Amino acid sequence: MATVYIAIYEVYDERDPNHWALYILNSNGQRVILQVNDDKTGVGYYVEQPVYDKEPERSGRHKVSMAVGQIPAEYYSVAVSMLLEVPVDNVSSTWNCQAWVVSALDYLESSGVFRWDPAARQRVLGLRQHWQ
Repeated sequence: MATVYIAIYEVYDERDPNHWALYILNSNGQRVILQVNDDKTGVGYYVEQPVYDKEPERSGRHKVSMAVGQIPAEYYSVAVSMLLEVPVDNVSSTWNCQAWVVSALDYLESSGVFRWDPAARQRVLGLRQHWQ
């Protein structure tokens, strides 16, 4: 099995919500970080290319990683590809990287690739900050 974590990072600007990313650690040692970024030059949010073979804890801004569910090991690569296709919202004033993480995991779950831990999902929704 591959365990899915939400990695939470400190922000550069206190007015911003905490940055969230997805971290997937496969039972065979494969690992990847997926996240959205905000291009300040006017493009808006976009899904970054996956960062392989790195742990969130290596960042000085990393606060915590929460295990939120699992993916069967054989779906690891499929899940990564699917996550790259999860759309961003450059219109809403309450949408941010946290919304993308929740939407991405809901999408994987509805596709049968991922299973949320129910208690973790409730905790995640309680932590979600609804501003940009």
